[in-house]
Amino acid sequence: MVSPDTVLSDLCESWRPALADRLLGLYLHGSLVAGDFDVNRSDLDLLAVLAGDPDEKLLDVLAELHADLDRRHPQWAGRIEVEYVSLDAVRAVPGRNHVIARISPGESLHLLPATTHRVVTWAAVHDYGRTLLGPPAGELLPAVEPGLVRAALRDHVRDWPAWVLEMTPPGAQSYAVLTLCRAFQRLRNGRQLSKRQAAGQTIAAFPRWADLIVWACDWWYDSGRDSDPGRVEEVRAFVHEVSAAILAEEPDGR
Repeated sequence: MVSPDTVLSDLCESWRPALADRLLGLYLHGSLVAGDFDVNRSDLDLLAVLAGDPDEKLLDVLAELHADLDRRHPQWAGRIEVEYVSLDAVRAVPGRNHVIARISPGESLHLLPATTHRVVTWAAVHDYGRTLLGPPAGELLPAVEPGLVRAALRDHVRDWPAWVLEMTPPGAQSYAVLTLCRAFQRLRNGRQLSKRQAAGQTIAAFPRWADLIVWACDWWYDSGRDSDPGRVEEVRAFVHEVSAAILAEEPDGR
């Protein structure tokens, strides 16, 4: 298995000349920074800060860059998640009238609005991002007001009961459980934890769901298979209960 650092170095060497002065900074976040990175399972999470909003022309350039990287590192194909956002969009939090580009596992490269959902990532990169290209994230990106991050997290939590209806593969179910655990811990303690850390701490708050949380963590970190039956109904019930509990604790959780 090619190491994450090798892939990231290759990516930087390709992105730097191809994007030239359009790329202001490139930053690593996610589990490789927060901890509990699994080389066989985890994704590489990146934020690319651009001089202007991405468009269809840039999308063509990015698509070729990603395709070439996948060909050179097939074991990492589909496991590199990048959000491309202009500095103006981040400064205009929540980025109204701006668009971003995004590629993630199971999601092809595409344009989408720069909604408040993106604020959580931008804040995490500002606070903890590892610089790959450009100045330190804390110097390039503006700080995000903590109340806005909480509001964005509440929006995520509020939407999860609808999102989980589409999550029938076991990997998606595991992701739903662990992501709700992370949101619960972030809102309660103000810290971004890894999936494993958040799962362990959330069991104490929701002991009746301990078995499901352990299952989700084991599936995610112990190479669970897509052919596994999963626990669809339990996961949906967990998401509904935990989402409601989080929003009930939040002052603006209605």
